[in-house]
Amino acid sequence: MRIVPILDPHRLPIEDLRGNTASGCIVYNHLENEYFLLFNGEKPPRRGYRQLRELWVAPIHKDLSVDLRSAKKLVSQTDVHLSAIRGVFNAARNEYIVTFSKGKIGYIHYYDEEWNLKASRQIYSKSGDHGFPIAPIGCFGRERQAITTIPFGPGNIFAKVGYFDNVDSPDEVKLILDSGYAFQHGTGNDVCDITLIPRMTLFYESDEYSQWHLKIALGPPTTELSGRPAEPGVEFKLGFLVGSLQAVIPPHSHYIQTGHPHYTVYPDGEPKLLIAPMTDSWSSRPETGKVGFTHALHAVYLEETNIFDPRTYGSLCDTIISPERDSESKWYYTSESRSLVLIVTNVPASGTKILMDEAGTFKDAFEGSYATTAFNVKESCKIVVSEPAPIVRFRAQTENLKVTMIAKY
Repeated sequence: MRIVPILDPHRLPIEDLRGNTASGCIVYNHLENEYFLLFNGEKPPRRGYRQLRELWVAPIHKDLSVDLRSAKKLVSQTDVHLSAIRGVFNAARNEYIVTFSKGKIGYIHYYDEEWNLKASRQIYSKSGDHGFPIAPIGCFGRERQAITTIPFGPGNIFAKVGYFDNVDSPDEVKLILDSGYAFQHGTGNDVCDITLIPRMTLFYESDEYSQWHLKIALGPPTTELSGRPAEPGVEFKLGFLVGSLQAVIPPHSHYIQTGHPHYTVYPDGEPKLLIAPMTDSWSSRPETGKVGFTHALHAVYLEETNIFDPRTYGSLCDTIISPERDSESKWYYTSESRSLVLIVTNVPASGTKILMDEAGTFKDAFEGSYATTAFNVKESCKIVVSEPAPIVRFRAQTENLKVTMIAKY
């Protein structure tokens, strides 16, 4: 497993980037066979003033060298914070679609093949630092939609999935979010990414132990989700099981903190994570008197580590029922698991009943063709389910119950 530096702000030839580089996202222009790196950049900090992010694009080559001579500033510094930048290339219309937020307002931008802005649309009004990953679905009924994910709720302990409808039209595009949550795990979930192949997977940085760490949330392979055309919003029925990416990739503690994950095989065909470790977040800067916040942009080659195989992590978990969520969980894909462990707390004095629904396929589950097992619970306890069916859901007959599910592999 290799780590390759891409942009280290301390040594860059462009003064506007010597303060910070982060949130890398690689976009492939199929028509021109060109790769571009979208990223955040900042000017060096100065006394009493923190520079704010700007959004950049530059060509990137197969050795991961970045052509900063051709770099272009897409969004200049404003008086509010700019979020992580994410984007895709729409070959059908020969244009780039880019998402980000400015303060609390989420935007989607449309650029021509020369990265000139064609159109801009506001898509969200409660945004943060997280950005808006964009994973087009296509085709047979959902060809104009793209999946996204964002952190949500007090302390950002939740994650939502959503989709951009009419994503290729600046006049019609809108963001539709699940009213529920994809997972409830950790604290301070922030800058995120998503991929649909080889399975639905969410990537986040999470604020744990006073450090930003990388986490992964695994959903089902999309091959398990039948339907042609696929039902819009079917992803809202799914729960995601969460594990630590930090535990299976090699960055060591000299990185101090690690965040801003972006999974890609571009530009060299090898699977990798782009990450943005902080290099100086443990000491104060003489020129500002404030703790440092400089990111560098690196690539972690995954090589023999299959981050999409839940067995890589040993166990994955999610708080599937809680007072903040619902008394009925999402449907979880547990096909590879040997057992499920339920940690049940907040049990009322009168006791309660937990129902486990098991199905062989998502089609069966969504059509109500599943088997149900009841567990009578008198107090806080641990329930172990051996050899669960591939698709499971849990329902509680009382409110305010808390159930954390651990899938063991």
